[in-house]
Amino acid sequence: LSALPIQLVFAPMLMALSAWVTTHHWGLAYLLPNPYSPWVKYVLMFFMLDFLDYIYHLSMHRLPGFWRFHLAHHTDLKMDVSTNLREHPGETVLRNCFLIVWVFICGASFWVLFLRQAVQTLANISAHTSFRLPSRSARLLGWVFITPNLHQVHHHFKLPYTDCNFGDVFSIWDRIFGT
Repeated sequence: LSALPIQLVFAPMLMALSAWVTTHHWGLAYLLPNPYSPWVKYVLMFFMLDFLDYIYHLSMHRLPGFWRFHLAHHTDLKMDVSTNLREHPGETVLRNCFLIVWVFICGASFWVLFLRQAVQTLANISAHTSFRLPSRSARLLGWVFITPNLHQVHHHFKLPYTDCNFGDVFSIWDRIFGT
């Protein structure tokens, strides 16, 4: 219940910033050759935003002040879809502040944000389900995507398990950075 009002305050700011970076050709996307190519505009931006969400999630675990907020998300002993919605209002503010910085750095357009949010929502809902994929499917899909199997390890109540698998949509960041 606390996340919605916060989201409603931040959404117009995020849309205004996205319009500004697009209009002024601001951000890393515009430093690349052919920044208007759909590959740069959508695919590369999607990957970049996913990587930055990995950085955000890692920060929430590694910085003690941030962990105090993120801990609310990890309080369920049995993870299910409702775990996805469990978030301290302070984390909602932090997450949106990080996203504003990411949009400013990347130059992400409204449609990239829209696509990213839609895919991220589906990925997070599926990652926070209580079911597990069969071993072979989990192993194959887990090379690219965060699966329920990978994310359930992340929600384990004991260290060091909680401090691994920080990816959001893609699991590649955890493999690249050894987390």
